[in-house]
Amino acid sequence: MRADRIVVASLIGFATVATVATVVWVEPAAFSLASRITPPQTRIEMLGMLALPDEATDGADAAVQLTGLSGITWLGDDAWAAVMDNSNRLITFSLALAADGSPLAVKNLRAVTLTATHDYEDLAPCPPDLEKRIARRLMRRGLPDPGPCLLVCEEDTPAIRGVALRDGSLVGMVPLPAILQSHRPNRSLESLSVDPDGLAIWTANEEALPNDGPPPTETTGTVVRLVSIPIPTDGEPHGNGPAAAERQVAYPVDSPHTFLRVINGAPFSGVVALVALGQGRLLVMERSGTHGLPPFENRIYLVDTAKAQDVSTIQRDLSLRPEIHVAKRLLWKNSLGCNLEGLALGPPLHDGAQSMVAIADNGGLGTPTQLVTFRLQHEPPHAKPSQKAGPR
Repeated sequence: MRADRIVVASLIGFATVATVATVVWVEPAAFSLASRITPPQTRIEMLGMLALPDEATDGADAAVQLTGLSGITWLGDDAWAAVMDNSNRLITFSLALAADGSPLAVKNLRAVTLTATHDYEDLAPCPPDLEKRIARRLMRRGLPDPGPCLLVCEEDTPAIRGVALRDGSLVGMVPLPAILQSHRPNRSLESLSVDPDGLAIWTANEEALPNDGPPPTETTGTVVRLVSIPIPTDGEPHGNGPAAAERQVAYPVDSPHTFLRVINGAPFSGVVALVALGQGRLLVMERSGTHGLPPFENRIYLVDTAKAQDVSTIQRDLSLRPEIHVAKRLLWKNSLGCNLEGLALGPPLHDGAQSMVAIADNGGLGTPTQLVTFRLQHEPPHAKPSQKAGPR
C-alpha cells in the first residue's frame, strides 16, 4: 500500500536492528473458550529469513527492479510467484528450502508483464477446473489456450482477475459481492487464497467498510469481512463436487501494536493475507503499522468460519455486533522490522508438517525484499490442493 510508505521511510534503517525477533505462542491451557475452536496441535514456528535479489529479468532480458512485492503463492515443487503492487508486474522464482523448511537460496527470477496496471496485492493459482473453463471459453472465441493462470486481487477497482502466467494477459474476472465495492481508499482487497478443494476463493477487505464501522485507532481495532466466493462455473458442473455457497464472516482485527512514537501520524491495522486450510479453517495474517518503533507488527490467527454466523445479509454496523464476530486463536506474532504482506502454504516438510512462506513489501524504500519461512503443524483437509500451476 504505497500511501503508507512515507510513514516509515525515516524509521526503517533503525527499526530493523531495534526490533525483537521472538516466536510467540500460548500454551493450550491458557486459551479462552474461543481458542478451543481448533485442534490443539495447530501451531506455527518461524524458521528463517532470506533477502530476494534487487532485480529480475523480463521476457526481453531487460532488468526489472523488484519493489513493493505484496503477495506470494506456491506453484509446485520449488516454484513460487509474487505480485508487485501499483504496477503491471509479477515475478516467478525458485526457492530452495532445507529439510526443516529454512530458506536456502532464491534463483531463476523472471518478471511477467501484465496487460493492465493496478494496485495488485495478492495472488493464487487458478483451480484446475477454473483453468480448464477459461481455456474452453477462449478457444470457443477463436483464441489460443492461455495455459496456466493465476488469480490476482487488486484494491484500486477492487477486483479479482485471472492472469495467464505465460504472457501476462488478463483472461477474466471473478464477480465480487456488491458490498465490497464500498471501501476506504487503499484499504480494500489485500488478501487472496483458494480453498484446497478448489471450490471457493477467500478474500477480505483490509479495514472496515464505511458502513460496517470505523477504521482502527491507536487503541481500537476494526472489523472486516472474510468473504468466500464460489469458483465461477459458467453453468458447468464442478469436478470436485457441488458448488460452494457465498459466505461472509465478521472478523475483528486487533488494535495497532504498542509503539514508541517518533513522528506524528495515525497508526493502522488490518488483514493483509489469508491462507485457506480447508473445511472452513483459515489462517489470517494481520499487519499493523505506526509512526514509531517498532514500525510494524504481524499476527497470524487461526479461525473456523464453518462455526461462524454468515453476515452476507447484514449490510452495516458489524463493529457494533461483537456477538457475531468469529472467534480467533493467536498462533504467532512478531515485530521483525519488515512489512509482511503476503503469506502462502508451501511444500510438505520431512516430518509431516507443512512449510509456509511470507513476503515483506519493502515499500519502494530501497531496502531488501525479505522472505520469511515458517513450519505449520496442522491437521490437513481431506482434499489436497493442486501442486502444479507452472508452465506446462
